[in-house]
Amino acid sequence: MIFDLIGYNIRVLFHSNTNFIGLKGKVIYETTKFLYIRVNSKVVKIYKADGIYEIDFKATSKIMVGYMLVGNPIKRIKKKVKLDE
Repeated sequence: MIFDLIGYNIRVLFHSNTNFIGLKGKVIYETTKFLYIRVNSKVVKIYKADGIYEIDFKATSKIMVGYMLVGNPIKRIKKKVKLDE
């Protein structure tokens, strides 16, 4: 299951805003609908639902579709989203 994304490295594989494609950084804050990613010295705010992301977890990396990430961590636990899907 996905709990909290803060602190994990993330890469944007696809996004409706083409300026975000290929963006890599660390998640520093998360709201229900947005991820705040530190890229070098700036922070980028990305709408979760419009993208496909590669998230580097401690032992592995997973590709996640944005709609699976929408919601705060507690809501994601309740929805029981699985990493293997």
